[in-house]
Amino acid sequence: MTKMWFRFILSIFIFSIVTLSHSASEPLSKALNPSVSISGHMTATKFNALMQQGFKSVIVNRPDQESGNETTASELRALAEKSKISLIYQPVISGQITDADVHEFAKYYNSLPKPILLVCKSGSRSTLLFNKANSLGLIHE
Repeated sequence: MTKMWFRFILSIFIFSIVTLSHSASEPLSKALNPSVSISGHMTATKFNALMQQGFKSVIVNRPDQESGNETTASELRALAEKSKISLIYQPVISGQITDADVHEFAKYYNSLPKPILLVCKSGSRSTLLFNKANSLGLIHE
């Protein structure tokens, strides 16, 4: 029984080391260009670390009520304000992005100080918004 318990504890320990080393090597954000980066799933700890990287603005595209969302936009806004960073909450539903969403995104993007961090679940929505707005000539660098 104790041998089995020892193996169980050892396997948890090894799994923890592998998980920590993998997550430590992943970048917190991915740059689309020098003015904008994207980040996926957000926690308060990750957000605080990102705020130390020089971002001046944040656009959150993930709806607060979306499944698996741990940190609401208002919680992120409170953290951003402590760092004197602007945060815009523009929730869009994956697979349902409209032209109005793209134009609204471009308006925010063009008015905010750079560099900007875009946040959604995986980064795909934010990337799509940026790329669509850019392809329509709506992004002004």
